[in-house]
Amino acid sequence: MEGKTLEPRVLLSWPIPPDRMSPPVFSSQQVTLCPRGKSTEFSNAPQDLIECPTTGYDVYEFVQQSPQIENKEFDLLVVLASSSETAVPINTKKIGCPTVLLAAATHEGSFPINYLLAYCAVEKFDYIVAPLSRQHLHWFAAAGFRNLAWLPLIHMYTVTHEWVETRENRVAFLDHEDTSHLRQVRLLNVLKETDIPLVTKSDSREQSAHLFAHSVISLNCSLNAEFSLRSLEIISAGGFLLTDYLSFAAGLDDYLSPGLYCDVYDSENDLVEKIKFYLSHRELALEIARRAYKKFFSDWHPRYRIADLMNWVFRGELPDFYTASADPRFFISNSYENLIGTRLAIYESTQELHRVEERLKVLVSRECPLAIVADLLDLPRVELYVESGFPISDLPHDDRILHRIKVLQEGLDSEDDWDVLITRLYKLDGQPVKSKFVFALGSDNQIEFSNVIGKLMNTGTLSIARQDGYVVNIRVYNNDPTVGEIVKEIFNEKSSYPIVDFVSDVKVILDIGANIGISSAYFRAFYQDAFIYCFELEPLAVHLLKINSLAIGNCCVYPVGLYSDDVTRVFYSGLQGTGRSSIHRSLCSDFAHLVRLRKASSFLEDIGVRRIDILKIDTEGCELQILRDLYSRLGDIKVIYLESHSEEDRRLIDQILSPTHVLWRGDIMDVHRANLCYLNRRYMPQAPSLDPLR
Repeated sequence: MEGKTLEPRVLLSWPIPPDRMSPPVFSSQQVTLCPRGKSTEFSNAPQDLIECPTTGYDVYEFVQQSPQIENKEFDLLVVLASSSETAVPINTKKIGCPTVLLAAATHEGSFPINYLLAYCAVEKFDYIVAPLSRQHLHWFAAAGFRNLAWLPLIHMYTVTHEWVETRENRVAFLDHEDTSHLRQVRLLNVLKETDIPLVTKSDSREQSAHLFAHSVISLNCSLNAEFSLRSLEIISAGGFLLTDYLSFAAGLDDYLSPGLYCDVYDSENDLVEKIKFYLSHRELALEIARRAYKKFFSDWHPRYRIADLMNWVFRGELPDFYTASADPRFFISNSYENLIGTRLAIYESTQELHRVEERLKVLVSRECPLAIVADLLDLPRVELYVESGFPISDLPHDDRILHRIKVLQEGLDSEDDWDVLITRLYKLDGQPVKSKFVFALGSDNQIEFSNVIGKLMNTGTLSIARQDGYVVNIRVYNNDPTVGEIVKEIFNEKSSYPIVDFVSDVKVILDIGANIGISSAYFRAFYQDAFIYCFELEPLAVHLLKINSLAIGNCCVYPVGLYSDDVTRVFYSGLQGTGRSSIHRSLCSDFAHLVRLRKASSFLEDIGVRRIDILKIDTEGCELQILRDLYSRLGDIKVIYLESHSEEDRRLIDQILSPTHVLWRGDIMDVHRANLCYLNRRYMPQAPSLDPLR
């Protein structure tokens, strides 16, 4: 292309239906391949859109066979890809021009970075661009790829708005009701409990731009610490951007300079304080918004990043600001390229936890590789601790890095509770740890055991419906036989949870031992107005339960175990091993972690549960203790579902409940296990007459 004055002829592979997200325009001579959306009229599209398959396809064969593409020669192939999109092209090199990968959504999805690394290894792209997550470029470098760049939001379809001076004193938030965006839900719930004038809408890009332009504050919340499209969508409409704090590696500080072109919040309380400040200092908000609005048209418009891409590909010119080496961790990452598998297993799992949790406490023991700590530094809500003796001085001497790390002097026997523990295998031997998730490394720094790898992100969808068509879609673990057993238990003809349809006015349901929320979703399908309280102790189940609670609706999750008293117990986790040695496999059964159980009656009082209409208890052996502790409240509960684990338990359960309830249905699997449904005697239907003369 050097010396050519015409725009390059670009082939864009866009795996997203245009009605979900419009494809960008890289050139006036562009052909865009994308799947058809629900309402897409390709004939009326603003550019040359050609429908492609919805699954993986050979792009070369597709172009050659397409009658719509008369000119089969292209100067550039651009492919947007992520683990969450299925319309992914293969055989890209055969198009016969430079190829560019837009590595999108590496912050979410099923093993998102691993997926793209594998895709790059097959397709051997000439250039790799991160439009959202600059912090992930170092992974591509460590995997051996070159020509890496961060071109922020180059794929944004731009809708602007004229500048508006007179604005309503309100906070605008564009809510697309994303059931995977837990942090967004948490923040909105906090704002709704205040007197802040909040306006939430789910609109088109044009309507959204109007909303941002006419509001004093426009709020953004990234899904998982990425430089999100909404940031520039707000600024391009003239809105004042108030967005969440990202790490130094994400690039937002360097690009948008908080305080100059936007402002950021780092917690729920900080968000509320910032909103109140700018609503009472609207002139300052407008000054910042006006400055950013002008900067957008002079430097941030996606056309400038597209020009950077063209100069890079066809002239070999790219400003240092956009190169991968701008990340101070770049050289550490490259020096540990031999451990990229171990590092990614830890990072992608922790990143997924970070997406769901507001805060994560992570402890890394002193013998672990330096790169593991460096990798985790780009997750802004991680509280990162290292064991005393960890070589912090070997990290880059950058205050943005060093201030994130705290040294734990006590060691692994600290009284702290951890969300993630990364340590050597021998340190777990015989010592219960206070951590939800564990990565145990062997002497060669490869993962020997973990209670998280392979399951956390490997999920599918289960639809739970009733006969009239009401459906609840929830996430379940793929290839997990226990999920199938739970589904059979709940939905077979002798359901463990038979709906007693003549019992009405069900307002409050307690699901104790909720697992991933299958039974709660089942209850929701029949009791649409009830509020559901879920209690679950197992960390992996809690993770998915929190995600499912959004789909279930009116559902609150408490990651605690209920019991008859406040106690600490040792629980044994089924660690997932690599099978590398019988000795290490035997250690699996010896791994234990400490959990704290709460007295059921007191905890329910603390969280304000005054009424219980339906009670379900499935706690693998604690049913009796919980029933006894709630004895004074049993008479007001309409239906009780629970499981017994021995004949003695079943008899004792019947003794406890017989004064107030009758056994309505029982599914006896064997002498040791039964699923029982008890109905409050006050709701018993009248028995039919047994008059022998009739």
